[in-house]
Amino acid sequence: MKELEKDPVGRVGKIPPVAETGEKRKKLRKGFSTGTAATAAAVAALRLRLTGLAPEIVAVRLPDSCYLPIPIASCGVEGPTAWAGVVKDGGDDPDVTHKALVRVSVRSFRAGAENPPFAAPGIRLVAGPGVGVVTKAGLPVGIGEPAVNPVPRGMIAENLAEELARHATGRRWEASGALEGGLSLRPSAWVSFPPAAVGLAGVFLEVEICVPGGEELARHTLNPRLGILGGISILGTTGIVKPFSHRAYEETIQAALSVAAANGCREAILTTGGKSERFAREVLPESPPEAFVQIADFFAFAVREACRAGFERLVHAVFFGKIVKMAAGNEYTHAHEVPLDLGPLAVLAGKRGYPVSFCGEIASANTARHALELLLAAGAEDVIRDVSLLALAKSARIAGASTGLRLLLFDYDGRLLMDLRR
Repeated sequence: MKELEKDPVGRVGKIPPVAETGEKRKKLRKGFSTGTAATAAAVAALRLRLTGLAPEIVAVRLPDSCYLPIPIASCGVEGPTAWAGVVKDGGDDPDVTHKALVRVSVRSFRAGAENPPFAAPGIRLVAGPGVGVVTKAGLPVGIGEPAVNPVPRGMIAENLAEELARHATGRRWEASGALEGGLSLRPSAWVSFPPAAVGLAGVFLEVEICVPGGEELARHTLNPRLGILGGISILGTTGIVKPFSHRAYEETIQAALSVAAANGCREAILTTGGKSERFAREVLPESPPEAFVQIADFFAFAVREACRAGFERLVHAVFFGKIVKMAAGNEYTHAHEVPLDLGPLAVLAGKRGYPVSFCGEIASANTARHALELLLAAGAEDVIRDVSLLALAKSARIAGASTGLRLLLFDYDGRLLMDLRR
């Protein structure tokens, strides 16, 4: 690799720490996701390809449109390919991918006789060594595609489109002809540039993400059980990794419930996160913002604390996986501590008279999303209702007879499947 001139732009500070409440009031440091790491490496590689300068830091646009500075560990040029590496920093969150190297290569090509005729400018996203490939249904990306979740895909496309626009005057290389050496034969997926991107006609990139040692890291995750083979997943919904502490999260829930009560809310709407909260707000537009409390996996704790705070009514806004675990009596629902067991769901289907073969499919479904897809395809809304009623009954057992309960079950696209009350 030739000696590269360093790009001095963007020397900014580190990710600020996040305070954790508790007895020691220890401060836990935030980190960034593998999706952010991959995006930063892709931007650095593209910038190197466009300008000949090797960036030390790049600013990544996160899903909330804020920019986060990410240090670049290494970069270089090999023939028509530019590459860059980022060391994933999980902060103080315990994660097997902490300090893993995420290496991204970027090449350009034209659609035409030599290459597949893609309909619109965009990115051919390739699963390099150490990045998993999806082999089972029920995940948010298709079978045979790289295990790069939708949000990181969007981040990569948006940030690369911005980088291309920023250096448009020096972009002569994309018209040089077919991709040298041909397209990669590794598993891939097509990602279009954002609709708002302009001036990218004829621009096609091949972006390959590699994680050295990723296959071994994946053995310590849920990936093999979910049918993600060959490496880790590239994840992230916000781009930021917040340190996880049970006590800190419990205190956060208590604080949110206290704020809701102090603002006169008599009903607490318990959501599992930002996505379920957004869907619940659409169903309950008259509810004040203070009433919405994100409880993550702390189902029973949140119910007990809400009752202790004197709320007259509780609303659960959840997805199907949480429903199944709540119905089974799990007070805490995190995937790493409470494995998903779809056997009881299959039993409910059997009691409704569904064929043994169908019940077997439910029991062996890859994920809760997969099981829900099977139930909906079979028109088995009665089974969905049964498991939802069981979950509501478990909540009622914790809340007691004096607290009103409501359960909103959403599918993964936000459609309201069940609205049950007690």
